[in-house]
Amino acid sequence: PGKTLKSYLQKRGAFALQLGLHLMPQIASPLQAAGGQGIVHRDIKPENIMISQKGEAKVADFGLAQLSLSGEKLNLTQEGVTMGTPLYMSPEQVQGRKLDVRSDLYSFGVTCYHLFGGRPPFQGETAVAVAVQHLQDQPRQLRELRPDLPQPLCDLIHRLLEKQPDRRYPDAATVLEDIRKLIKA
Repeated sequence: PGKTLKSYLQKRGAFALQLGLHLMPQIASPLQAAGGQGIVHRDIKPENIMISQKGEAKVADFGLAQLSLSGEKLNLTQEGVTMGTPLYMSPEQVQGRKLDVRSDLYSFGVTCYHLFGGRPPFQGETAVAVAVQHLQDQPRQLRELRPDLPQPLCDLIHRLLEKQPDRRYPDAATVLEDIRKLIKA
């Protein structure tokens, strides 16, 4: 029992700092577990994050997941097709390029931006317009929307939103370390 993160965002708007910091590691932890098993979710977004009645976040819907075993990629869906939700897609996903855990981290970054900013970093009239922004545009600085947020949190989220995968965090474990440091601070 519970609701999606999307429904909470539609009802309440941007989350308070403490509540957002409470949810972030609960979303990143399953990404770490999946990534460690060679699974790329490919559709991280507020609609696929459930919030239980106890306030616990659960990552759901692995229907578009890609699984790599022994270096061999197994798509659980049709190969060669761009899949996901344009508001939350990584640039490499939009382009149909090879994906790894860093693609999910980008989508996690978009979700965190939405969580704290009250809206995704990119919006447009069509899915194509949003996809092009993921490829070409830099998101507005989160601190412009939420001057009350600590700069290290904004830096973490913007690092997740880097266009080039090698400029993002290498894995969810590293993101979790930084999130835990933020919580302690």
